[in-house]
Amino acid sequence: MPEENSVWNRDFILIDLTSFLVFGSFYYLLSTLQYYVLDLGGSVASVGLIMGIFTLVAVAFRPVVGQLLDSRGRRIILMVGITLILVSFVIYPLVHALWWVILIRILHGIGWSVVPVAISTLVADVVPAKRRGEAMGYYSNFMDVAMAVGPFVGVLLLQYGSFTTVCLGAAITLLPALVLVWTVRERYQPSTDRPKSPLLSRPALLPGVVMMTASIGYGSVVSFLPILVLQRGITGHFLGISDYAFYYIVYALTLLLTRGIWGRLSDKYGRKAAIIPGMLLLAAGTFLLAITWSFPLLLLVGVVYAAGFGSTQPSILAWTIDRVGHSEMGAAVSTFFIAFDGGLGLGALIMGMVSQYFSYQVTFITTTLITLIGLLLYVYYLYNEGIHPMNSIDK
Repeated sequence: MPEENSVWNRDFILIDLTSFLVFGSFYYLLSTLQYYVLDLGGSVASVGLIMGIFTLVAVAFRPVVGQLLDSRGRRIILMVGITLILVSFVIYPLVHALWWVILIRILHGIGWSVVPVAISTLVADVVPAKRRGEAMGYYSNFMDVAMAVGPFVGVLLLQYGSFTTVCLGAAITLLPALVLVWTVRERYQPSTDRPKSPLLSRPALLPGVVMMTASIGYGSVVSFLPILVLQRGITGHFLGISDYAFYYIVYALTLLLTRGIWGRLSDKYGRKAAIIPGMLLLAAGTFLLAITWSFPLLLLVGVVYAAGFGSTQPSILAWTIDRVGHSEMGAAVSTFFIAFDGGLGLGALIMGMVSQYFSYQVTFITTTLITLIGLLLYVYYLYNEGIHPMNSIDK
């Protein structure tokens, strides 16, 4: 078991470094794959399909992943997921037709169904429960750095190389993650006489639905931001680098500066202290993006949206884990990520069609309203539980 008050133990640091490498390589493609799809003759709707099918495949496999984590252990399942992602990076450049890209996205999605769930569950295993919100915030900081470095490196590799260069760079970045995972000590020991954990964790359903309303907007932002800046003429260069690459830098720096603060607030005053303002900031961010036509306003969107995501995502994850026992933790984290990635997929697929047949302004105003619906659902839960949103702890 983790030391009573220790967050920064050896295994926590190794898991954080693994997270940085895995998410960094993921963001190489997230900021460049859209252009590859368009180069192959795809439309904006095709981009939505290819981005969305990845997350929907991940969602489809997540229930099984949760059971495997609870019944087989965390580390070996994580290594399998990383290996599948590595294979997909290697074969992306070998295909030159949209339907092949879709097949590789399915393989990539299967690997991705494992990785965030397994890493988050390992974090919960190795840190004290009473500092879980803070630990989730710090762990998320490594994803934040990856979110800054990954898209930036991806844009540079595409700008000065090719999509093949991007994929090979992602594969090379991911290799050390396998070594790091192998050195992590397995803290959780599955019991052969313990009942199999459920495919979906009932206590995690409500947090999952709230998270889904937020991640629909997030899926729209990450899928269509590179195309939106082209359509709206935000295509200049700063220091010789495309303007929109700096959105990711501002976004990640804001996350780095706010994650720990939000995590400590959620541990001390209840998860609502981070979730309520976070959802409001997410809604404000997508509304601002609906009216963004300049580079400075794009950077402001990065700050506002990052502040919202940095408070909402780890706090809802911590709230999810708070509601379950240790033996069902894998299933609960899996359920959370089913909802999170389900929102990403719906955001890419549905909002891709909205963008093509209406406008990006309609798209992001719609996602703003969906996020506010999630906030109202959460506030209703607090009142239903007899918890005042302003002055009570909601553990």
